[in-house]
Amino acid sequence: MSTPARVSPLSDAQTPEATRWIDLEQMRVVAAFRQELVAPLETVAIGDLSFRRRAGVKGPGAAAALNAAGISTPPQPNQWCISEGALVARLGLTEYLIEQHSTADAVSLVLTMAAAADVYPVPHYDAALIIMGPLAADLFRQTCSVDMATLDAHQGALVLTSVVGVGATVAATTTAAGVAYRMWFDGTYGSYMWETLCEIAHDMGGGAVGYDSLSQRLG
Repeated sequence: MSTPARVSPLSDAQTPEATRWIDLEQMRVVAAFRQELVAPLETVAIGDLSFRRRAGVKGPGAAAALNAAGISTPPQPNQWCISEGALVARLGLTEYLIEQHSTADAVSLVLTMAAAADVYPVPHYDAALIIMGPLAADLFRQTCSVDMATLDAHQGALVLTSVVGVGATVAATTTAAGVAYRMWFDGTYGSYMWETLCEIAHDMGGGAVGYDSLSQRLG
């Protein structure tokens, strides 16, 4: 059996509670956790989307280069949009994160763009979480100074903030189950972030969900 080429930054923290794994995008991903019930999705659930491929560019010419490759960009900083099968997040005036969202591969378009003036690649080795459920915003109220409930998912709102002391980008998004929050942060903090948020979620009646349950709600 082949070995996945990539490892989730959350793998060490997830392994003790994982009961089954699958391979997605050449990364080993937890399909189900021990004692995983429907309760987390009815309160607050935390899932790992680190397997999704991503790339970044920045610089005065970044938006024009992405547009020339057929990838639309948000009109304002701190916004995201969906384009060419990717989530495109504008993190500042001239920096963009592009993450695979469906089978289309806008990330490959970014990685193979011809060199251009005032455009600089930004490698991304982030950990990526999704936090969903009716109490998702309440979890952030315990861990972050930003009230995530004020972010408009339908307007593609995102914020650069700190969650349990770790710098993170958080975007309000929509799923088949309602509003959910996508979060990206430095993968070296993966175990700390996962364990801390899961402990808080457990105290709220929720917890971690594997990809089997998660995929049914992503829409």
